[in-house]
Amino acid sequence: MNRKELLEEMRKSVGMQDPIVFFQKFTDVFTLLFDRIESLESELHRVKVQTALAIQWEPAVAADMLVKEIAVMRQDKDTYHAEITALKQAYAEDKVTQSYAEFVKFWQDTLGYHPFLDYK
Repeated sequence: MNRKELLEEMRKSVGMQDPIVFFQKFTDVFTLLFDRIESLESELHRVKVQTALAIQWEPAVAADMLVKEIAVMRQDKDTYHAEITALKQAYAEDKVTQSYAEFVKFWQDTLGYHPFLDYK
């Protein structure tokens, strides 16, 4: 349910239905809010990482991006087996994290999208 429909249903329930209906809708609103907050926090973290790398290339930050992407892909190991292996190898060798150009090329070749301009 989207936000507008939910708020409209809440308004209609005030004084017309049992209070429990209103409070059920109220918990739905909190669910929407919490989901949005989590999304914004994730986006904020991504922006902070990109900002740090835009100021000065930091291999440790790039290596952390590899680790986080591996963790995300492990949720579907069967689909991303080759990508996980490539990311692990890159992390272990610590070569692609040493420069922006190498990192971006590796990321695009392995995952198919730019690590800073496109985000999945």
